[in-house]
Amino acid sequence: MKSNKYIPYYLFSLGIIGAILFALNVALSAYGDLKSALIFTKPSYLNWLLVIPVFYLLSYRNQLRKVSLDQQFGSPNFGKKQSIISSIVAHFLLMLSLSFVIIALAQPVFGKKKVSGISKNMEIAICLDVSNSMNVRDIQGESRLEVAKRTINGLINQLSGEKIGLCVFAGNAMVQLPLTSDYSTAQLFTEEIQSTFISNQGTNIVEALETGVLMFTKTNDPKCIVMITDGEDHEKQSSEIYNFIREQQIAFYGIGIGTTSGGPIPEDPTDPNTYNKRDANGFTVHSKLNPEYIKQLANTLNGTAIITSEAYPDLNAILTEINRAKSTKSRNLDFEIKASIYEYAVLLALLSMVCWMLIQGIKRNG
Repeated sequence: MKSNKYIPYYLFSLGIIGAILFALNVALSAYGDLKSALIFTKPSYLNWLLVIPVFYLLSYRNQLRKVSLDQQFGSPNFGKKQSIISSIVAHFLLMLSLSFVIIALAQPVFGKKKVSGISKNMEIAICLDVSNSMNVRDIQGESRLEVAKRTINGLINQLSGEKIGLCVFAGNAMVQLPLTSDYSTAQLFTEEIQSTFISNQGTNIVEALETGVLMFTKTNDPKCIVMITDGEDHEKQSSEIYNFIREQQIAFYGIGIGTTSGGPIPEDPTDPNTYNKRDANGFTVHSKLNPEYIKQLANTLNGTAIITSEAYPDLNAILTEINRAKSTKSRNLDFEIKASIYEYAVLLALLSMVCWMLIQGIKRNG
């Protein structure tokens, strides 16, 4: 069998695959604007289809070398009549299998399908106290602010789909990070928080609550405020915000961080060996955790108070409460999503491979 007899068959089978890809491209161009059009979620994988012609050329070159070596050194199969069609079909099926694998990797989707699910989205506004008292190192040598930031990061690590925003407050409050699902960004912003962010010192709980509420969207998703503080409220204001939070059924979780024995407030929170703050009479200013105020605030807002003096607070209680709030306000919905059809490409690839193996077996036994 002369090797040049393969040329037209190789070109013909290569042309078939090329025609299929060309027709696919035309179809995408013509119907790309329709909702039911075939699209690929990872189209970059389609570039690997360019390997198919190269593989064909390598196969043809390998066939030439095989025929030449058989003729030069002798082979039991040399001169034996072989089916050109079966050889070409075998190569075609092998290439077709590879093509479908590449198409499957590109994750094709066609049309849409309806699925049932439960919506459990939630919006969480974290209000963090950054007043000077949060710099007290009364928790195993760490400041309350350091423990508070670790608590926030630990909470973020346990979230799944909820939107989270950060609000910092002292004498007044401001939004540090609007609601987002980007947890990496939220953790980055949390790490950067310092007590110097707000020059107006104090602990304005009311303004913190108002700022936290304003961060929420107008959707029907469950909402909650997580307030982390040592409970030293210097303002003692009355406000309609309490009634609003209760009426809107916004969940509230007050986390009190610190010890009841307390400690001195450092002048420079970045330097543990710095001098401590003193009052007008020259006495060292001490700050203590006020758990009673946090419990009272949680009770007023129909919320939950969690008091901790641990360097690594246990978050199970608050996570349980958050999950409970999500489940009680979950909604059964019908969603319309894109229908993935990559499994059909995988099936065609397997069928092509099985046919190739059968033909190879026939050739060996023929």
